[in-house]
Amino acid sequence: MTGNGFRCCLKTTPTKTQEFITSGCNKLYNNLPGILRAPMNTTIGGRFKLTVRTGDWLQEEAYFGVDKEHGYNVVVKGRLVDDPRTDVEKRFLEEYGGSDGIPRYLGSFDLYDGEQQYIAHTRNGQKLETLFNLSTFKISQANAVRLGFQLFEMVHAMHTRGYLHRDIRPHIIMADIGWTGKLELELSSFGYVAPINPPPAPPADPFNGMKIGRYASYPAVIGEPYVKEDDYISIIFIMLASQGVMPFSLNTNRQWSLAEKKEQFDENPRRFVTAETIWLADMYWAVEIMRQEGTFSHDEVIRMLENAVEGVDMRSEISYAHNADGHFYIQ
Repeated sequence: MTGNGFRCCLKTTPTKTQEFITSGCNKLYNNLPGILRAPMNTTIGGRFKLTVRTGDWLQEEAYFGVDKEHGYNVVVKGRLVDDPRTDVEKRFLEEYGGSDGIPRYLGSFDLYDGEQQYIAHTRNGQKLETLFNLSTFKISQANAVRLGFQLFEMVHAMHTRGYLHRDIRPHIIMADIGWTGKLELELSSFGYVAPINPPPAPPADPFNGMKIGRYASYPAVIGEPYVKEDDYISIIFIMLASQGVMPFSLNTNRQWSLAEKKEQFDENPRRFVTAETIWLADMYWAVEIMRQEGTFSHDEVIRMLENAVEGVDMRSEISYAHNADGHFYIQ
Protein backbone atom coordinates (compact mmCIF):
# COMPACT_ATOMS: atom_id res chain seq x y z
CA MET A 1 0.00 0.00 0.00
CA THR A 2 2.60 2.54 1.02
CA GLY A 3 4.91 3.72 -1.73
CA ASN A 4 3.20 1.86 -4.60
CA GLY A 5 0.54 4.39 -5.49
CA PHE A 6 -2.33 2.16 -4.35
CA ARG A 7 -5.79 3.68 -4.04
CA CYS A 8 -8.28 2.07 -1.73
CA CYS A 9 -11.52 2.53 0.19
CA LEU A 10 -9.87 1.15 3.33
CA LYS A 11 -8.45 3.41 6.01
CA THR A 12 -4.77 3.30 5.14
CA THR A 13 -1.71 3.03 7.34
CA PRO A 14 1.71 1.59 6.54
CA THR A 15 0.68 -1.66 8.27
CA LYS A 16 -2.42 -2.27 6.11
CA THR A 17 -0.76 -3.70 3.00
CA GLN A 18 -1.91 -7.27 3.55
CA GLU A 19 -5.47 -6.18 4.33
CA PHE A 20 -5.44 -4.18 1.10
CA ILE A 21 -4.35 -7.18 -0.94
CA THR A 22 -6.71 -9.72 0.61
CA SER A 23 -9.71 -7.37 0.41
CA GLY A 24 -9.63 -7.30 -3.36
CA CYS A 25 -9.20 -3.52 -3.46
CA ASN A 26 -5.99 -3.97 -5.43
CA LYS A 27 -8.14 -5.35 -8.27
CA LEU A 28 -10.37 -2.29 -8.13
CA TYR A 29 -7.32 -0.06 -8.17
CA ASN A 30 -6.21 -1.37 -11.54
CA ASN A 31 -9.48 -0.16 -13.07
CA LEU A 32 -9.12 3.42 -11.77
CA PRO A 33 -7.47 6.18 -13.81
CA GLY A 34 -3.92 7.12 -12.88
CA ILE A 35 -1.79 10.17 -13.50
CA LEU A 36 0.15 10.09 -16.76
CA ARG A 37 3.56 11.74 -16.97
CA ALA A 38 3.81 14.97 -18.92
CA PRO A 39 6.29 15.13 -21.81
CA MET A 40 9.73 16.39 -20.80
CA ASN A 41 11.85 19.00 -22.60
CA THR A 42 9.00 20.08 -24.83
CA THR A 43 6.78 23.15 -24.53
CA ILE A 44 3.39 22.42 -22.99
CA GLY A 45 0.56 24.75 -22.13
CA GLY A 46 1.92 27.07 -24.82
CA ARG A 47 4.85 28.32 -22.72
CA PHE A 48 6.19 25.86 -20.10
CA LYS A 49 9.18 23.61 -20.70
CA LEU A 50 9.52 20.85 -18.11
CA THR A 51 13.14 20.05 -17.19
CA VAL A 52 12.99 17.93 -14.00
CA ARG A 53 10.34 15.54 -12.76
CA THR A 54 10.40 15.98 -8.98
CA GLY A 55 8.08 13.09 -8.16
CA ASP A 56 4.56 11.75 -7.97
CA TRP A 57 2.67 11.57 -4.71
CA LEU A 58 -0.84 12.15 -3.44
CA GLN A 59 -2.11 11.54 -6.99
CA GLU A 60 -0.06 14.46 -8.29
CA GLU A 61 2.76 14.67 -10.84
CA ALA A 62 5.18 17.51 -10.09
CA TYR A 63 7.88 19.10 -12.23
CA PHE A 64 10.39 21.92 -12.28
CA GLY A 65 10.66 23.85 -15.50
CA VAL A 66 10.95 27.21 -17.24
CA ASP A 67 8.35 29.73 -18.35
CA LYS A 68 9.60 30.45 -21.89
CA GLU A 69 7.44 33.54 -22.11
CA HIS A 70 9.02 35.37 -19.15
CA GLY A 71 12.05 33.28 -18.21
CA TYR A 72 10.76 32.35 -14.74
CA ASN A 73 11.70 29.12 -13.02
CA VAL A 74 8.41 27.32 -12.43
CA VAL A 75 6.67 24.50 -10.63
CA VAL A 76 4.12 22.62 -12.73
CA LYS A 77 1.70 20.17 -11.13
CA GLY A 78 -0.64 17.74 -12.88
CA ARG A 79 -3.72 16.09 -11.38
CA LEU A 80 -6.85 14.40 -12.67
CA VAL A 81 -9.31 16.93 -14.03
CA ASP A 82 -11.84 16.30 -11.24
CA ASP A 83 -9.27 16.70 -8.42
CA PRO A 84 -10.58 19.61 -6.30
CA ARG A 85 -7.07 20.64 -5.18
CA THR A 86 -6.27 22.27 -8.52
CA ASP A 87 -9.18 24.71 -8.33
CA VAL A 88 -8.45 25.45 -4.64
CA GLU A 89 -4.80 26.18 -5.41
CA LYS A 90 -5.63 28.26 -8.48
CA ARG A 91 -8.11 30.49 -6.64
CA PHE A 92 -5.76 31.03 -3.70
CA LEU A 93 -2.78 31.91 -5.90
CA GLU A 94 -4.85 34.19 -8.11
CA GLU A 95 -5.80 36.21 -5.04
CA TYR A 96 -2.61 36.10 -2.95
CA GLY A 97 0.20 34.99 -5.28
CA GLY A 98 3.22 37.27 -5.20
CA SER A 99 2.86 38.28 -1.57
CA ASP A 100 5.54 37.31 0.96
CA GLY A 101 6.15 33.57 1.01
CA ILE A 102 3.62 32.83 -1.76
CA PRO A 103 4.61 32.22 -5.42
CA ARG A 104 3.00 33.97 -8.37
CA TYR A 105 0.30 32.15 -10.31
CA LEU A 106 1.21 31.78 -13.99
CA GLY A 107 -1.55 29.72 -15.56
CA SER A 108 -3.33 26.40 -15.99
CA PHE A 109 -3.95 24.08 -18.91
CA ASP A 110 -5.19 20.59 -19.81
CA LEU A 111 -3.47 17.59 -21.37
CA TYR A 112 -4.52 14.12 -22.50
CA ASP A 113 -7.86 15.14 -24.03
CA GLY A 114 -8.78 17.16 -20.97
CA GLU A 115 -8.39 14.27 -18.53
CA GLN A 116 -5.53 15.92 -16.62
CA GLN A 117 -5.29 19.54 -15.49
CA TYR A 118 -2.04 21.36 -14.80
CA ILE A 119 -1.24 24.45 -12.80
CA ALA A 120 1.97 26.52 -12.99
CA HIS A 121 3.47 29.02 -10.57
CA THR A 122 6.87 30.60 -10.00
CA ARG A 123 9.61 28.67 -8.21
CA ASN A 124 12.32 30.05 -5.98
CA GLY A 125 15.18 27.69 -5.14
CA GLN A 126 15.16 24.13 -3.87
CA LYS A 127 12.93 22.10 -1.59
CA LEU A 128 13.73 22.43 2.10
CA GLU A 129 13.80 18.63 2.17
CA THR A 130 16.73 18.71 -0.29
CA LEU A 131 18.61 21.19 1.89
CA PHE A 132 17.99 19.03 4.95
CA ASN A 133 19.50 16.10 3.05
CA LEU A 134 22.56 18.18 2.16
CA SER A 135 22.89 19.08 5.84
CA THR A 136 22.38 15.41 6.81
CA PHE A 137 19.24 16.50 8.66
CA LYS A 138 21.21 18.41 11.30
CA ILE A 139 21.34 22.18 11.05
CA SER A 140 22.38 24.41 13.93
CA GLN A 141 19.88 25.15 16.68
CA ALA A 142 20.23 28.84 15.85
CA ASN A 143 19.13 28.20 12.27
CA ALA A 144 16.30 25.96 13.47
CA VAL A 145 15.00 28.91 15.49
CA ARG A 146 15.34 31.28 12.51
CA LEU A 147 13.66 28.76 10.23
CA GLY A 148 10.77 28.36 12.65
CA PHE A 149 10.31 32.12 12.95
CA GLN A 150 9.99 32.60 9.19
CA LEU A 151 7.54 29.71 8.86
CA PHE A 152 5.43 30.82 11.83
CA GLU A 153 5.19 34.29 10.28
CA MET A 154 4.13 32.82 6.93
CA VAL A 155 1.29 30.74 8.33
CA HIS A 156 0.26 33.60 10.61
CA ALA A 157 -0.11 35.78 7.49
CA MET A 158 -2.32 33.10 5.93
CA HIS A 159 -4.39 32.82 9.10
CA THR A 160 -4.81 36.60 9.18
CA ARG A 161 -6.31 36.34 5.69
CA GLY A 162 -8.69 33.68 6.98
CA TYR A 163 -7.05 30.52 5.63
CA LEU A 164 -5.40 27.38 7.00
CA HIS A 165 -2.63 25.71 5.01
CA ARG A 166 -3.16 22.11 6.24
CA ASP A 167 -0.11 20.62 4.47
CA ILE A 168 3.06 22.09 5.98
CA ARG A 169 6.06 19.78 5.40
CA PRO A 170 9.65 20.11 4.10
CA HIS A 171 8.64 18.88 0.64
CA ILE A 172 6.46 21.95 -0.07
CA ILE A 173 8.78 24.63 1.34
CA MET A 174 11.24 26.22 -1.08
CA ALA A 175 14.47 27.99 -0.09
CA ASP A 176 16.69 30.22 -2.19
CA ILE A 177 19.36 32.88 -1.85
CA GLY A 178 17.80 36.21 -2.76
CA TRP A 179 19.36 39.19 -4.51
CA THR A 180 20.48 40.61 -1.16
CA GLY A 181 22.26 37.38 -0.22
CA LYS A 182 19.65 36.36 2.36
CA LEU A 183 18.21 32.86 2.41
CA GLU A 184 14.49 33.24 1.72
CA LEU A 185 11.66 30.74 2.22
CA GLU A 186 8.50 30.25 0.20
CA LEU A 187 5.58 27.82 0.29
CA SER A 188 4.85 25.93 -2.92
CA SER A 189 1.67 23.90 -2.44
CA PHE A 190 -1.82 25.17 -1.68
CA GLY A 191 -4.12 22.35 -2.74
CA TYR A 192 -5.33 21.74 0.81
CA VAL A 193 -5.89 25.39 1.77
CA ALA A 194 -9.24 25.87 3.52
CA PRO A 195 -11.08 28.70 5.31
CA ILE A 196 -10.52 28.79 9.06
CA ASN A 197 -14.25 28.94 9.82
CA PRO A 198 -15.98 26.65 10.19
CA PRO A 199 -13.01 24.42 11.17
CA PRO A 200 -12.49 21.99 8.27
CA ALA A 201 -11.70 18.31 8.47
CA PRO A 202 -8.01 17.36 8.20
CA PRO A 203 -6.76 16.89 4.64
CA ALA A 204 -7.48 13.33 3.58
CA ASP A 205 -5.17 11.31 1.38
CA PRO A 206 -6.75 7.93 0.57
CA PHE A 207 -3.61 6.84 -1.30
CA ASN A 208 -0.83 7.14 1.27
CA GLY A 209 -1.65 8.55 4.70
CA MET A 210 1.96 8.30 5.87
CA LYS A 211 3.21 10.90 3.42
CA ILE A 212 0.79 13.61 4.43
CA GLY A 213 0.49 12.57 8.07
CA ARG A 214 4.13 12.50 9.14
CA TYR A 215 4.16 16.23 9.86
CA ALA A 216 0.53 16.47 10.95
CA SER A 217 -0.62 16.87 14.55
CA TYR A 218 -2.06 13.95 16.48
CA PRO A 219 -5.60 15.44 16.51
CA ALA A 220 -5.43 15.92 12.73
CA VAL A 221 -4.24 12.35 12.19
CA ILE A 222 -7.19 10.94 14.14
CA GLY A 223 -9.66 13.15 12.30
CA GLU A 224 -10.43 16.05 14.62
CA PRO A 225 -11.35 19.39 12.98
CA TYR A 226 -8.31 21.25 11.75
CA VAL A 227 -7.41 24.51 13.52
CA LYS A 228 -4.61 27.10 13.51
CA GLU A 229 -2.52 25.23 16.06
CA ASP A 230 -2.22 22.28 13.69
CA ASP A 231 -0.26 24.37 11.16
CA TYR A 232 2.06 25.50 13.98
CA ILE A 233 2.57 21.95 15.22
CA SER A 234 3.62 20.89 11.70
CA ILE A 235 6.28 23.60 11.79
CA ILE A 236 7.51 22.35 15.17
CA PHE A 237 7.85 18.87 13.65
CA ILE A 238 9.87 20.39 10.79
CA MET A 239 12.18 22.06 13.31
CA LEU A 240 12.59 18.70 15.05
CA ALA A 241 13.44 17.05 11.72
CA SER A 242 16.06 19.76 11.12
CA GLN A 243 17.76 18.51 14.29
CA GLY A 244 17.71 14.89 13.18
CA VAL A 245 14.76 14.03 15.46
CA MET A 246 12.10 12.18 13.43
CA PRO A 247 9.86 10.17 15.77
CA PHE A 248 7.27 9.54 13.02
CA SER A 249 9.59 8.06 10.41
CA LEU A 250 8.69 4.69 8.89
CA ASN A 251 11.93 3.35 10.34
CA THR A 252 11.19 4.50 13.90
CA ASN A 253 9.16 2.36 16.32
CA ARG A 254 7.97 0.13 13.50
CA GLN A 255 5.65 -1.76 15.86
CA TRP A 256 3.36 1.29 16.01
CA SER A 257 1.06 2.74 13.39
CA LEU A 258 1.42 6.42 12.55
CA ALA A 259 -1.52 7.29 14.80
CA GLU A 260 0.05 5.32 17.66
CA LYS A 261 3.37 7.13 17.18
CA LYS A 262 1.54 10.45 17.31
CA GLU A 263 -0.39 9.40 20.41
CA GLN A 264 2.75 8.28 22.24
CA PHE A 265 4.53 11.53 21.37
CA ASP A 266 1.53 13.58 22.45
CA GLU A 267 1.46 11.91 25.87
CA ASN A 268 5.13 12.63 26.59
CA PRO A 269 7.04 14.51 23.88
CA ARG A 270 10.22 14.79 25.97
CA ARG A 271 10.57 11.04 25.77
CA PHE A 272 11.26 11.22 22.01
CA VAL A 273 13.67 14.15 21.75
CA THR A 274 17.31 14.79 22.56
CA ALA A 275 18.59 16.88 25.45
CA GLU A 276 19.35 19.68 22.96
CA THR A 277 15.80 19.70 21.59
CA ILE A 278 13.75 19.59 24.80
CA TRP A 279 12.75 23.18 24.03
CA LEU A 280 10.91 21.90 20.95
CA ALA A 281 9.09 19.24 22.96
CA ASP A 282 8.02 21.91 25.44
CA MET A 283 6.88 24.23 22.65
CA TYR A 284 4.87 21.40 21.13
CA TRP A 285 3.16 20.71 24.43
CA ALA A 286 2.41 24.40 25.00
CA VAL A 287 0.78 24.72 21.56
CA GLU A 288 -1.15 21.48 22.10
CA ILE A 289 -2.50 22.83 25.40
CA MET A 290 -3.58 25.99 23.56
CA ARG A 291 -5.38 23.75 21.11
CA GLN A 292 -7.18 21.85 23.84
CA GLU A 293 -8.19 24.99 25.73
CA GLY A 294 -8.96 27.19 22.72
CA THR A 295 -6.46 29.84 23.87
CA PHE A 296 -4.20 30.09 20.82
CA SER A 297 -1.90 33.12 20.62
CA HIS A 298 0.60 33.68 17.81
CA ASP A 299 2.37 36.26 19.95
CA GLU A 300 2.81 33.72 22.75
CA VAL A 301 4.32 31.17 20.35
CA ILE A 302 6.74 33.81 19.07
CA ARG A 303 7.67 34.74 22.65
CA MET A 304 8.47 31.09 23.41
CA LEU A 305 10.59 30.82 20.27
CA GLU A 306 12.42 34.05 21.07
CA ASN A 307 13.51 32.65 24.44
CA ALA A 308 14.10 29.07 23.30
CA VAL A 309 17.86 29.15 22.64
CA GLU A 310 20.00 31.57 24.57
CA GLY A 311 21.83 34.18 22.52
CA VAL A 312 19.94 33.54 19.27
CA ASP A 313 18.13 36.35 17.48
CA MET A 314 15.28 34.60 15.67
CA ARG A 315 14.95 37.55 13.27
CA SER A 316 18.55 37.29 12.08
CA GLU A 317 19.47 35.67 8.77
CA ILE A 318 19.59 31.91 8.28
CA SER A 319 23.26 31.09 7.67
CA TYR A 320 24.34 28.88 4.80
CA ALA A 321 27.43 27.65 2.98
CA HIS A 322 28.29 25.97 -0.33
CA ASN A 323 29.58 22.45 -0.77
CA ALA A 324 32.23 21.30 -3.24
CA ASP A 325 29.63 20.98 -6.00
CA GLY A 326 28.54 24.58 -5.52
CA HIS A 327 25.19 23.73 -3.94
CA PHE A 328 24.19 25.75 -0.90
CA TYR A 329 23.07 24.15 2.33
CA ILE A 330 21.86 25.40 5.70
CA GLN A 331 24.57 25.34 8.34
